[in-house]
Amino acid sequence: MSIKGKGTRAALLLAAFGYLTPALADSLSCDDGIKSAFRPDADTKVVAVRLVKKGEELKAPDAPQPVTAAADLCLVKLLVGPGATAEKDSNARSYSEGIGIEVWLPTHANWNERIRNYGGGGWVGGGHRYADKIGSKVPAIVNANIGYASGTTDAGQPWYQDGSFAFLSNGKINVEALRDFSVRAMVEQAVKTKALVNLYYGKTPKYAYYDGHSQGGRQGMKLVQEYPELYDGYMIAQPALNIAKFGTAGLYPQIVMKTELGFTSANKIEAAAFAAKVAAANKRAVAVCDKAGLGFLLDPFACDYNPARDAELLCAREAGEGVTGNNADAATCMSLKEANALNRIWYGATSDGSFDTAQSTDARSGKSLGKNQLWWAFTKSTGIGTLITSASAYGVALALQDVSYAPDASTASSGEPITNGSTNVRNKWMELDYAGLADAVNKGVALQPTLFSDLITDKADLGKLRDLGRKVVVYSGLVDDAIPPAGNINYHERVVAAMGGHAEVQKFMRMYLLPGSAHSSQGRAYTVGGKNDTVPLPKLPGNANQTPTREQDQFFTALVDWVEKGSAPGEIMLTSRDKSLSHPVCVYPLRTMWSGNGDAKQAASYSCR
Repeated sequence: MSIKGKGTRAALLLAAFGYLTPALADSLSCDDGIKSAFRPDADTKVVAVRLVKKGEELKAPDAPQPVTAAADLCLVKLLVGPGATAEKDSNARSYSEGIGIEVWLPTHANWNERIRNYGGGGWVGGGHRYADKIGSKVPAIVNANIGYASGTTDAGQPWYQDGSFAFLSNGKINVEALRDFSVRAMVEQAVKTKALVNLYYGKTPKYAYYDGHSQGGRQGMKLVQEYPELYDGYMIAQPALNIAKFGTAGLYPQIVMKTELGFTSANKIEAAAFAAKVAAANKRAVAVCDKAGLGFLLDPFACDYNPARDAELLCAREAGEGVTGNNADAATCMSLKEANALNRIWYGATSDGSFDTAQSTDARSGKSLGKNQLWWAFTKSTGIGTLITSASAYGVALALQDVSYAPDASTASSGEPITNGSTNVRNKWMELDYAGLADAVNKGVALQPTLFSDLITDKADLGKLRDLGRKVVVYSGLVDDAIPPAGNINYHERVVAAMGGHAEVQKFMRMYLLPGSAHSSQGRAYTVGGKNDTVPLPKLPGNANQTPTREQDQFFTALVDWVEKGSAPGEIMLTSRDKSLSHPVCVYPLRTMWSGNGDAKQAASYSCR
């Protein structure tokens, strides 16, 4: 894949490395002198330089509380053109002058001679290009707190977490902006951060790392697949790979509800009531499948719970599959029709609404798609209430190149609805049936190389990364409630098939699956009982961990030791926040297993096998 126009691969990389050579002399001060000194190319300008003093409170866009600067920092804000030339209306959400980048630079004395660039999330965007705003997420600032030079990007559009940029004001797909969003912004982030670091400190970094979660994980994996030379190591967390599939298929619960139950998220009372019943079914799934009594599932893929066969869930006197219901609570009990609607949702999108409750553990975990299955859904016990009470229809609108399929405010999930003046029509997704949604998924995949610059990010050939000796650590939560984990396992299995087997892949990439971990860049559990402090989670940089030690930065530390010391990571011990439970997480394909008879609260009762 190539990046067209002024942003070609050759131009980007030659500009970067050509610029670095003469810069290695005197270091710079954190002042406006950087504006005249840093001119790597005609398309890049320094928007602002700001000296941040130790103790200053910084408000990141994803921060519930301020991040405190642990030492003096220099914040340099860049704008890298060209922008999206197809959009002429400067007031449109699809208008952009280029790619905004923020680089956080520790003082010369505090710099650890390393770069740790951080990825974005969701639809990215933010205040990167504005002198009076901060666009970077919390972990990027924390990375600078502990001595790393840390660059972030808005991915080419300034509107924070707003996917409106993907449609031009005339309703057509914004191909240029999606090119920047898919890949070019991350190349520029790497190139410009490295060039600025060399100039500011007067020397090259010893190592450069990429660190990203969710969309940021996808961004990093795009570089792993296409531009692995840009970093020495990649930390990839819960990546949004296969977004053209899971993002579009995410509307499937609404199609099931409409077809089988006669309502959608537009019917607020009915949708809320069904969401409560789904939550109750999740509790029952854990009660049936949680043999260790943890309150969460070590391996949700192995859970074959079927609500249609559970008398404790089915409403009193409801005839199920071989059982009669005995649940007298109307708020939590399910009819057989509701139970099988949930079975359809748990199975994942199909072209005809079919499902297979006998699907094997291997098939559920991403090894192979089932009959008529388009993509995998979320695991049993995962909190999917928002997919019931709101319509995840934005992927459908993109795939069908028609903004009218997007939801309006009455049916939208967070980050939506989108703004576009080409039409006031929304919620056309309600016209879709099973076959119509399947058609949208297939069209979205087919258009990836042209309209979407392969946002799907699923290239399995990692030969260049392997040959360069770069290293990758990946993890996914097994109750991720934004990105179905089976899809990421499927990608890893495809890499294994393409690259010579698990042993060969483990020489350059290792993946971990985290029981009980939901979707969050800073660690978040999902348990049906709400006891989230009892789930072992990785220690990660963030709001509650603003100056982490090596031991408080677990997965990244494992990556650093692999890159810098040649020490390949093995099992990593995780501990719950209340210290009540520890267990190892394992290098895939090994899984965390309870012995079956030891104290389930003790790490010694678990192994990787």
